[in-house]
Formats: sequence, C-alpha cells, structure tokens
Amino acid sequence: MNNLIYEARMALRDVMEVNIYSQGNDKVYLTVFPELVWEGTEKTQPENVVRNVIGLLNDMSLDVAGGEGAVRTLLDAAPVEIVRKAA
Repeated sequence: MNNLIYEARMALRDVMEVNIYSQGNDKVYLTVFPELVWEGTEKTQPENVVRNVIGLLNDMSLDVAGGEGAVRTLLDAAPVEIVRKAA
C-alpha cells in the first residue's frame, strides 16, 4: 500500500465523512461528504468539518492541493489531492 494513502487513512481514521482513495497511480485523493455532517444545523458546520479534516492531515505533515480553494471543492463533494507538506 502507498505510504501516503496509509498516512492519510491513519490521520483521518476517526472521521467517517471522508473517502480516501487512489486510482492506481501515486496520487491520493480525498472526498468529504458534507451531507453526512449531522451535528448542528448551521450552514458553517460542514465547513468546520472540512477545515478539521485538513487540520488533521496537517498534523501528520500532509496537506491538500489547492490551498484555501480546496475547502470549497471539498464542500462541493469533489475530490482533491492529498500531498505531503512542503518542508
């Protein structure tokens, strides 16, 4: 198994609103399912979940490609690439 996908899965092991996958190449993708967010009813709650997911990846020296734009992409349930943090 790809080390990057393993590290991403370990970082997000307690988050059920995500899907981490690879399409057979060395790239690893993340999709967040905001419709699964059930805590609270405020519109900002899914955004907080997405930011928390990115924060958990950052704790493991991982990040998502696209920077701040990745938050909107993930809220739209589209995939973003998981990358290693630049040193």
